Amino acid sequence: MSELRFEGVTVRYGAGRRAHVAVDRVDLVVPPGQVVGLVGESGSGKSTLARAAVGLVAPAAGKILLDGKPVPTRGRRPLQMVFQDPFASLDPRMTAGESIAEATPRAARGDARRDEAARLAGLVGLPPGTVGKFPGELSGGQRQRVALARALAGRPDVIIADEITSALDVSTQGAVLNLVRELQRELRLSVLFISHNLAVVRYVADYVAVMHGGRIVEHGPAERVLLAPERPYTRQLLAAVPRPGTRIDADAGPADDEDTAPVT
Repeated sequence: MSELRFEGVTVRYGAGRRAHVAVDRVDLVVPPGQVVGLVGESGSGKSTLARAAVGLVAPAAGKILLDGKPVPTRGRRPLQMVFQDPFASLDPRMTAGESIAEATPRAARGDARRDEAARLAGLVGLPPGTVGKFPGELSGGQRQRVALARALAGRPDVIIADEITSALDVSTQGAVLNLVRELQRELRLSVLFISHNLAVVRYVADYVAVMHGGRIVEHGPAERVLLAPERPYTRQLLAAVPRPGTRIDADAGPADDEDTAPVT
């Protein structure tokens, strides 16, 4: 288990008067073995912060630390990111098994890599035949499971999940959320779970951080933030959650592949 820490992180796009500050002096901690839900409207800076963590954009200021040290940029990548669109994040010319195997450590070769890809596919609930299929032959839920397996293949300490259910239908969302929660507990991962949907975050997160205008405006244990928010912006987000409400059954068993989970 590892701690991911953001200290005064600022990310800018452009320069001079036209520069846009997407992330503004953000302090945030993902405690070891915990799930932090990062919520906010589109454009609030959530995805930019995630991209900075995995090195896809460079911070203009601040530090991003893993267990108190700068996040490694060479060798094993202890931070792995799962993106919003599973179709766009997978190579359409590679089978599911090839995509997963490609992300396994280079020390493993041939049969060992194929065996590891098959093991990870099973871990995320994919049927055995799925590894030989191309992304275009898979459902949205299956593709997101492949993306999760690919992230796990790198043996990360921290997973960053960026809006991973927003492109999926409601029933598939439930199954993927169940899977994320099961994997996090089983593998004792630290997770930064990004979403604009507070109903989703309520289900998976131990802590919640609310982002607005590039800044963290509220942060604390999920129960406190979601039941007794202190900031008006957080209350606005909660008011936007549909009211009869959606509850995902925490006791639901593994879904089959059209990824159906109970929703009431």
